[in-house]
Amino acid sequence: MYYNILVALDGSELSNLAMNAALDLAEIYNKNPLTCCHVYAANMHRTRFEDMEPGLPDKYQEEERLEYLRSAHEDIITDGMQLISDAYLAPIVKKAEERGIEYKGSTPEGRNYVELLKVIQEQQSDLVIMGAWGHGHVGDGSLGSVTERTLLYTPQSDILVMKKPWNFKGRPIVVGIDGSENSYAALKKAVEISKIVNATVEGVAVYDPFFHNDVFSTISNVLPDEAKERFNFEAQEQLHDEIIDKGLETLYREGIERGVLMARSMGVEVYPEIAKGKVYSQLHHHAALKGAGLIVIGRWGLHQEDESVIGSNSLKLARLNNTNVLVVGMPDEGLKVPDLPMQEERKSLEWTPEAETMIDRVPPFAQKMARKMIENRVLERNETTVTLDTVQEMAKLFGMGKKTSKVDEQSIPEAEIVVLRKNKRMAPNFHQHILKSKIQGKVINVGDTILVFEVLETVPTQKVRVTENTILEFR
Repeated sequence: MYYNILVALDGSELSNLAMNAALDLAEIYNKNPLTCCHVYAANMHRTRFEDMEPGLPDKYQEEERLEYLRSAHEDIITDGMQLISDAYLAPIVKKAEERGIEYKGSTPEGRNYVELLKVIQEQQSDLVIMGAWGHGHVGDGSLGSVTERTLLYTPQSDILVMKKPWNFKGRPIVVGIDGSENSYAALKKAVEISKIVNATVEGVAVYDPFFHNDVFSTISNVLPDEAKERFNFEAQEQLHDEIIDKGLETLYREGIERGVLMARSMGVEVYPEIAKGKVYSQLHHHAALKGAGLIVIGRWGLHQEDESVIGSNSLKLARLNNTNVLVVGMPDEGLKVPDLPMQEERKSLEWTPEAETMIDRVPPFAQKMARKMIENRVLERNETTVTLDTVQEMAKLFGMGKKTSKVDEQSIPEAEIVVLRKNKRMAPNFHQHILKSKIQGKVINVGDTILVFEVLETVPTQKVRVTENTILEFR
């Protein structure tokens, strides 16, 4: 798995956690000597002392005394800081020798993160282990500057950021899976580590339908009535909701099912879970709820751009999470992810020209998921061709062409109060804000589910229309 492991040390509490993790992994997998690195900044201290000289009291401004101070300070910087660096490496050297692990020390001089990046590149380290922060931590930062810069500028390596002891007794490994090659590379590493530490693996796929719903609601508010009518906005919105709610879930469920098959081929069973919301937030909450010993995530996800140095969810998770996080870099060549049986069947499906013409009317952002849902319906019927009738049938299910009667609308009273209750305990509170924009103008009744909320009560107690004057209460 890992051939060149590097551990960054500074004698701090989290540095010691990194040391223990490095020894455990190096004892089993490291094919080359474990690199132990501490960077000291003698030149920076020397420069700062020279900058301070003009501000020293008059009695120290005599050249002879000033030269003495320079000499004494130089001895402290050159020899003292080297001794400190050696002291930082001494504990891991002793433990490595006791466990028969080959090692080599590296104590370069210079700017900490710059020199560390050079050593990582020179050693071609495929795993870098370091504490989330060092001695400079003041309690209001989620990642130390050296750790964050190493995470940002080392795409070729996996980075293990330590915040908790390397302990998996009753603590699972949680891995984020979004169907991208990077997520499967993360799953592969999670499975390999689980075999070492004898931990279970939980695969979590997170998709975010709430963002799309909020955007659609915003569009609805700014479109003039004429444009809404021409666009058949209500039907398009219902189509969008169906596809986002069901289509996205289908995509992510298939992605995680492929991951389960991949892990099973490696001899490990993965326990899958689908969640709605922001990726980094849901992974963070899931790991905290399960008391995870490690979160593993790809450096990028499905929406990787060439200009990106790291995915936003990966970076936020490393900052936010309160346990250890392994950010997996480039996928290994030849990474094999099995196809699902249904995907093999889908490749043989044919679309009639009429069906293709109609599916082209679906907004571009939703076409892929709409196709998948229609093809699933065809496969359920053991058919091999997607026809116009099937597409039209699904369109009716989505509400295409439905019109709300103006007479019916006028007979429905306005809601004075609507009481709602969250039916998904782990859903973040920001969904309340999304609901407020989505529910306005809707006709609702007790028992309806909107996003992650259930309608408990309405005043008056009947089918009502929500307006900007309606009071929303959350319980």
